[in-house]
Amino acid sequence: MEKLTLKSAVSKFHNDEAGLEALQVVMILAVAAVALIVVKGQWDTIRDWFTKVMGEGVGEGNWSTT
Repeated sequence: MEKLTLKSAVSKFHNDEAGLEALQVVMILAVAAVALIVVKGQWDTIRDWFTKVMGEGVGEGNWSTT
């Protein structure tokens, strides 16, 4: 049996493309989850900023329906 060194293990992992698509999907979902957590945590600030910017853009002070 061949002795598996760190260099050969990293090389083998790097060259193996069998699970690459699944890994990419998991990474995309992880990034999306982090983005959603940030938005949820800062939602009040984001909503206030968006309302202000859109109100200035359309020339009205308060166009919110809430």
